[in-house]
Amino acid sequence: MTGPAIDDLVAELSLDAKVAQLGTVRIGSLLDDGAFSRERARAEIPHGIGRVTRVGRESGLEPTELAGVVADIQSFLRAETPHGIPAFVREESLCGYAGRRGATVPQAIGLASSWDPALAREVAVAVGEQLRAVGCQVTLSPVADLGVEPRWGRIEETFGEDPALAAEFTRAVVGGLGDSGVDATLKHFVGHGRPAGGRNRARPKACLGELRDADLIPFRAGIDAGAPSVMAAYNTVDGVPCHANRRLLTELLREEWGFRGTVVSDGRGIEMLADDYGVAPDRTAAGVQAIEAGIDVELPETECFGDRLVGAVRDGQVDESTVDRAVGRHLRQKADAGLFAASDSTPDPEQAHEAFGTDAVRSLARRAARRSLVLLETDGVLPLADASSVAVVGPNADAGRNLLGNYSYAGAENADGGIEVVTPRAALRERVAAVAYAEGCGVRAGPDDDIEAAVEAARGADVAVACVGGQSGIDVERDSPGTAGEALDRAELGLPGRQSELIERVAATGTPLVAVLVSGRPLAVPDVVERADATVAAWLPGQEGGAAIADVLLGADPGGRLPVSLPRSVGQLPIHYRQDAVSRGEYVFTEGTPLFPFGHGESYAAFEYGECSVAAEESQTDGTITVSVSVENVADRAGSEVVQLYARHRGGRTVRPERKLVGFERLDLDAGARATVTFALPTATLAVHDRDGRLVVEPGTVDLLVGRSAADSRGRATVELRGEPTRPDRRPHRAASTVRTR
Repeated sequence: MTGPAIDDLVAELSLDAKVAQLGTVRIGSLLDDGAFSRERARAEIPHGIGRVTRVGRESGLEPTELAGVVADIQSFLRAETPHGIPAFVREESLCGYAGRRGATVPQAIGLASSWDPALAREVAVAVGEQLRAVGCQVTLSPVADLGVEPRWGRIEETFGEDPALAAEFTRAVVGGLGDSGVDATLKHFVGHGRPAGGRNRARPKACLGELRDADLIPFRAGIDAGAPSVMAAYNTVDGVPCHANRRLLTELLREEWGFRGTVVSDGRGIEMLADDYGVAPDRTAAGVQAIEAGIDVELPETECFGDRLVGAVRDGQVDESTVDRAVGRHLRQKADAGLFAASDSTPDPEQAHEAFGTDAVRSLARRAARRSLVLLETDGVLPLADASSVAVVGPNADAGRNLLGNYSYAGAENADGGIEVVTPRAALRERVAAVAYAEGCGVRAGPDDDIEAAVEAARGADVAVACVGGQSGIDVERDSPGTAGEALDRAELGLPGRQSELIERVAATGTPLVAVLVSGRPLAVPDVVERADATVAAWLPGQEGGAAIADVLLGADPGGRLPVSLPRSVGQLPIHYRQDAVSRGEYVFTEGTPLFPFGHGESYAAFEYGECSVAAEESQTDGTITVSVSVENVADRAGSEVVQLYARHRGGRTVRPERKLVGFERLDLDAGARATVTFALPTATLAVHDRDGRLVVEPGTVDLLVGRSAADSRGRATVELRGEPTRPDRRPHRAASTVRTR
């Protein structure tokens, strides 16, 4: 359907039918004993509906059954509502399709630890195929927020603290979902990832000017990659709630960036304008403020739009043309997604099961988990020998649920997801000569804690593997057992419960100790690192996480690198590396540096860097800087290295970070192999917003650093930028890279 045809359709719709297209209904409202009910549909959505939501999590249906229900819903909408407009059907997919049988892959913070965007795209394609199989054409993923506040429970949903890394993974996921025919929704626009005090929904600790040169970069990358939808954030920016922030949603997003898609509310975000922020006297006024600011669709159900918005138009509180604008945007997105063709909007129940539980999906989930693991340090205890006797202890050693992210089906609903989750205990038991197991304690302290049993198991083993950390979940108000996830924020970052005691007592046995951190957030655990002989960050590795952990402990090179800085204590926050030189410093009793810096990760192989060279020592402010470095694997085994390029601009009129990531390349090198990585860095990547809010590249000195982390440089070079300040239309988020292997 073309643009003019959409305009004609909007003109034909009644006001009730228009507003219905801006609303959402939860699938549970349309079901009767698990089956679609036409009677309920006639009562709930007589004028049609914009979206049907929570289809997997709320229905709990198997893929074949759900595909049948979705097909019935679309058939009803086509046959029994004005103009027969189909609905967008959606579900969450932050770590896989969040419905029964949905493959659960590494949570975003873990996937970002792979520093492998091509892998992320491959994972997104597989997730998208499962979404499409049950009839979903849109998903609320990826999270493009920067994860700079580790107390915030949702940091696990982010791609980490760095704009360039997060932007590249956002691009990859948007592209992968699009490859499988699913519309991505970028969230949460903007600043949700740096809430004051780490409290979910709190205002960001940055003004719009600061957000422009950091948090907004991944959103722009996602839009450039084709994301047709953006979700507004709960928080305020410069004192204005994002859901009523015309400056953000219209002036910046649409007029400045040229975005032509839809903006959707976060769950009950419009209601908050009246109920929490008090900037609207009631929910009708809240709906008016939201649609006038630029919100097009209300989620997760119709509360402030619907009848209230119809009444507001008829009472003259809002012009109907404003409704027409939003309806037109949503219908164009539906048309672009192919919904007006029955074959594209209606799933085939007979084929739905084919996308689930395949060997290929499980293999991909395992590979993604393995490449996401980060070897933080080892003194030689790893890799383990197959013939070892191993004591596997800790609350996450044999609890499959604890390997999953918060928006997995099991994580969100605390239900059986219908998938096999491989635990570390089970995987090691298949591959090691002797495995003893004792949980020792729970994630939270409880009456069944038995640390002495874990100590005894460790005493009788060649090595102890302690799987500690947290459990991801949703909503502390529902008494979630989780320690991370949405609305599960923390005021401190140590191991919860008695897990530190467990580590201390197992280490005291003298048995070599490997600590595996299974957690959705960066933890401040210097005591664990000090006592353990090796430490691995496994994040929330998904259903094949246990197999991936066993792979790495037994010798597979993980190659993951940290997408966040790990603090020594909560008092150091903010600890993210992209700070200016003046903001750094020491404390009286605590070091100012992180426990492990952004980009850090070890390998079982060893790599040597050659000299860092630049093609020219000068460049124009509208030019390109070419940087090259050679890397050789000097070990007698294959390994993985992530070459990282950082830059610092000196001489501009605004304060810049001491360094920022501008390029990276993950290399998998055989023993003795050498590769030369060449980065082509557009100078526009160094652009910042000036005091007038305009993007500018200024002349000055650019220090370039190539190395293994933000704190481990192996080569340096300097380039002078010459010429007048330039104003690029776009700011590339990183350098293009090429690899020549010999």
